[in-house]
Order: sequence, then C-alpha cells, then structure tokens
Amino acid sequence: MLEFNFPELSDRDWLAPKLSASGKLGSEWAFGTLFIWKNTYYSKVCRLGESTLFCFSGPLHTYNMPLCEKSRLPEMMELMMADAAEKRIPFQLWGATKEQTEELEQLFPGRFRFDLDRNSSDYIYRSEDLIALSGRKFHGKRNHISQFERKYDWSYEDLIRENLEDCRLVAKQWCKEHGGCKDKKGFASEPCAIDRALNHFDELHLAGGMIRVEGKPVAFTIGEEINPKAYLLHFEKALDGYDGLYAVINHEYAAKHLEGYELINREEDMGIEGLRKAKLSYHPALLLERYRVTLADKNGDAEK
Repeated sequence: MLEFNFPELSDRDWLAPKLSASGKLGSEWAFGTLFIWKNTYYSKVCRLGESTLFCFSGPLHTYNMPLCEKSRLPEMMELMMADAAEKRIPFQLWGATKEQTEELEQLFPGRFRFDLDRNSSDYIYRSEDLIALSGRKFHGKRNHISQFERKYDWSYEDLIRENLEDCRLVAKQWCKEHGGCKDKKGFASEPCAIDRALNHFDELHLAGGMIRVEGKPVAFTIGEEINPKAYLLHFEKALDGYDGLYAVINHEYAAKHLEGYELINREEDMGIEGLRKAKLSYHPALLLERYRVTLADKNGDAEK
C-alpha cells in the first residue's frame, strides 16, 4: 500500500521545484494549493524516488495525475490502481487534461472512462490582456476602472507582513456579506484556507496586493508562481458597495507584478453561475478542461 502524507512546509524545498519544472498550468501544480487546501480536500503526497504521486483522501478518495518521467507513467498508474484495490475503494483519478486522457487511452486502450468536470476547469488568461485591457472586448472593464478612480479616494499597496491582518478583516466582512461562507458551493472552507495562507504567507512564497478606500481595506488578492510561464491567483476578495472594485484589484496587481508571466490562472468557477459569468467576461485564452478518470467495464461504462 502506498504511503501518502499531508504536505508540510518543509516539503516545499523538494516539491516546489519539481512542480515548477513540470511546466503544468493547473492550479494544483502550485505547492501553495496543496498546502493551504489540505484540510479541505485532504490533499496528500507520496514520494517515490524521482516520482511523486498525489491523492485527495476525503470521503471520495481520488488520485491525481502523477509527476514522473513519461516512460514511468504506466508504472505509476498501475501502482495507484493497485493501491486503490488494496484499500478496497473504486479507482478514480481527477484533473487529467484532454491531452492526458488521450495519452492514457493510448497506453491503456479501453481501460478507462473519461468524464469532463466542467465546473473544475481552470480559467487561464494572457497576462498582456489583463494588464492592457485593450480592444472593444475590454471596454466595459476599462469603464469600471475609470469610474472607480473618479468616485473614490483609493490607494493600492503590496501585501507585506504588516498588512496581512487587514486581509483577514476583508475576508471576514466578505463572509458576512455573502451568507457567512456556509453555502453549498464551496465557500464554507475558504476562510480556513485564507487563514492558512496568511499564517504562512512568507514560508509559502505567496504575494499579493490590497486596495484601500479612504484608508479602509476593501479588497485583496493573493497568488504565487506556478512556473516561470504561469502565475496562479488563489484568492481575490472585494467588499460589496464599491462599483468597479474587483476590476481594480484585478488590474492593479497584474499591471504591477505579472508582466513577466505569459499566463495567469484564475482557477475554476465551481459551477457558480455568477462566478462563471465574471470569469468569462475577462475572455480567457484557455479553459483548461479537467477530466475524471475511472475504470471502465467491458461496455465502456464506469465500474461501480
């Protein structure tokens, strides 16, 4: 049986470079994602020499695509399937991209079933689009920013140790405004993840920005590098009642810090209609589709 463990801060030293070198674009390939959400998704890691396996060990036990040399992918898949059999649980793997499903089908013809998980597909944008906001398609965003700048006495600042507590104030107020973060769409665990990110901000090599209106903190964003090509935004929170605030925090942080990256991953929409509309309004360059992989029976259906 494979030995999976919750990622600790000390694991960042060996795991973060491997995640970065993989060149993958999904949000789960940033070490911060594995760490700050580990109490929600029970994300665990298994180190096997130069290869690394991942799983989400909650009520619905799920593996992730292994981090290994291409030649070792069949071996790693067999190990995970054997591990599931030993644990007497159905084998399932989440997060495979379309390209990876095609690779798995070539390696294991007819062995798997692949089901698209649209709600968990990541929105990825060109950094130049979010920074320049040029062209007719971003006309509305530019207007929102201009109106905000004219209407409010505001300022931007980078996140540092001294203002992290202000992020907590914004997060708590945002929760109050949105039903106490106890809805059924995934927000219930977000305050804990934000706290974990703020508690270990420096150790996780996170970065971010904040907007104040008349000195009051009203919005913040937190992110980290996935690899030299792509940057991930973990959180973006803005209080209600300030027209254009989300557009401003989005643009200010990107313009000041993300010019050196080609792509910006703003994560999934979780099937929330308003969030999906907001993410689509920024015209993603890529919707990184995610597939759930399960064993197929002789008819090609998923095994129970």
